[in-house]
Amino acid sequence: MNSSQHFLLSFATSIFVALAGSVGVILAQDWLIERDLPPYILALVAFIILHFTVRWYFSNFVRVKCPYGCGQKALPIRGRSDRFRCESCGQDF
Repeated sequence: MNSSQHFLLSFATSIFVALAGSVGVILAQDWLIERDLPPYILALVAFIILHFTVRWYFSNFVRVKCPYGCGQKALPIRGRSDRFRCESCGQDF
C-alpha cells in the first residue's frame, strides 16, 4: 500500500466506522430516552471518538511499503500528516 492509498483508506474507514457507531446510537434512541440520556449528543460524541480511534489505529499499526525499492515497511512520522519514514533505509516520503 502506498502513502496515498493509506491516507484514503484510513480516512474513509474512519468516517464509515464513525457513521456506523452514530447510527447505532440513534437506533438505540428509545432506550436512551427511557434513561434520560440525550441520544443526539451521544451520537456526536460516538462519532468523534470512533473517528479519532480508527485514525489512531491506522497511524500506529497499518504500515506503508517503501517506494525506494528496499522492500521494507515505513511508519508515519509523528506530528506530520501523511508523511512516512522507512525503517530500513531511513528515507522520508
